[in-house]
Amino acid sequence: MNKHIIIVFVIFLTSCGIPQSEFDLVKNENNALKKRIDSIEHQLNTLEYLVDNSEVVLANTKVKELTSTYNGQSYKIKIKFPKGYENGSEKYPVLYVLDAETNFGGVSYIVQRLIKDKLIPKVLIVGIAYGTDYDDFYKLRSRDLTPVEDKNLRIGGKQYVDPTGGAPEFTNFLESELFPFIAKNYRVKEEERAIYGHSYGGLYGCYIMLKKPHLFNKYLLLSPSLWFKDNLLIKEAKETELNLKPTKLYMASGMLETRIQNLQMDFVFTLNSKRQKNLELKVDVMRNETHRTVFGPGFTNGLRYLYSEKKEQ
Repeated sequence: MNKHIIIVFVIFLTSCGIPQSEFDLVKNENNALKKRIDSIEHQLNTLEYLVDNSEVVLANTKVKELTSTYNGQSYKIKIKFPKGYENGSEKYPVLYVLDAETNFGGVSYIVQRLIKDKLIPKVLIVGIAYGTDYDDFYKLRSRDLTPVEDKNLRIGGKQYVDPTGGAPEFTNFLESELFPFIAKNYRVKEEERAIYGHSYGGLYGCYIMLKKPHLFNKYLLLSPSLWFKDNLLIKEAKETELNLKPTKLYMASGMLETRIQNLQMDFVFTLNSKRQKNLELKVDVMRNETHRTVFGPGFTNGLRYLYSEKKEQ
């Protein structure tokens, strides 16, 4: 389009009897502008190529795709193997990670450093992602990680309501499709499953503990969104007769997220009041941490607690 305008402008100048010197000047400027446009177009094409084709690949990882028959969703399953996996026969505990769309790199790095310092055993990480853009990711996690539908929920001033209430179907996907896939294809200890979740992921972890406690024996839950549906899961925790196998739970929130911190303590108080002999529980409220910054210290401390063989008093 711009090239055509320039050419038409040059023809117009020639037809108006412009002196040759001025015409040559415009012609040179036209050629320089054309080169500049060509350069910009080349840069844009290069940038588009890099956006479409560039990706960061973590060492010792694979990505598989599973489509659930329960909700029709196609999931990107990100798998991080411990060092030495390829050449051995050992079976490993599994750490299932929610929201792997955004956190898989950070999770993998922290796990790797803790293993290297012998602070946790070698584990196989399974991240659950969607392979979609930012907006769709938040809609899909809202659907999968909330226990019931809330048609009135609006977050962050949104004019629309994100889908909610898909946790039962997502849980069926985990139990009947993902777990068997991992057990069939990789060397894992099926009795050693941990789950990590933050925010809605923390809410989902609480839901699983109440509804299907046999699925995991370790829970690392940060800043759980227990405010959802008027504190629904806190109410259900009070009414639920827990039947836990030996289980460890680590919960943490930031001191700078007052509402979530208070609801977390309500949930923990409810669990403690049930005097579950099979439950080991630790809760932290972290100084100077917010809903987003709690990840680093919370995830690190949580792993060290969950995989420690010592009982804390």
